[in-house]
Amino acid sequence: MHRAIKMINVLSFLATYTHMIVTDSHMAMLLPDNIASRISEFVAGMRTFPFVDHDELMCIMYLYGKSGKVGEKEIEEVNGLAQRTASQLGQEIDIYVNSSAAKLDPEYIRSKYINRQLQLAVENKSVGIGGDPAIISDCFAQHVAYYKQDYFLELYGPLKEAELTSDIRPLLAGRMVMTCYNRKSANEIGLAHPLIPVYVWFRDQAGAKP
Repeated sequence: MHRAIKMINVLSFLATYTHMIVTDSHMAMLLPDNIASRISEFVAGMRTFPFVDHDELMCIMYLYGKSGKVGEKEIEEVNGLAQRTASQLGQEIDIYVNSSAAKLDPEYIRSKYINRQLQLAVENKSVGIGGDPAIISDCFAQHVAYYKQDYFLELYGPLKEAELTSDIRPLLAGRMVMTCYNRKSANEIGLAHPLIPVYVWFRDQAGAKP
């Protein structure tokens, strides 16, 4: 199984700043665009596993600096956090690939999701199960392992205002974004650029019309 992570526009700094980056970040699965409802339906017993088809594109977005821009002194920290995220995801996928078939049994997976849902309720977290980072990461790892797919991650930014349209500029300018796809490389995703789903998602968040 192949994994690649390409760092773009990442500078090296001696000092690291940990006061904001870890907490000031966001994760979401952008493709398939109805993944939250699929997960909810799977937990409710209305779908079985796998609930993402083999030929469907999966895209996870990791956003750094969602409330504030990533400063020059924080780029190195984002770089390190992205590397750790990629490593952790790779470990999760390897666990499913190398474990018995029972780990990918629909009822076993459903029980994991339900337990996580109960944990969120106990912790009084407002996020729905379809938007929970732990579930999103698990969902991606499970499907990649089930289909024995390749995957890659790329980190971009800080994004410049000139690179963004006016409707998403306030939301993305100065931020860094890492994308993760269930394909071997960007050449296989069928998109002009890996950031397109990110731009579309933020355009929708901003209420802009197509």
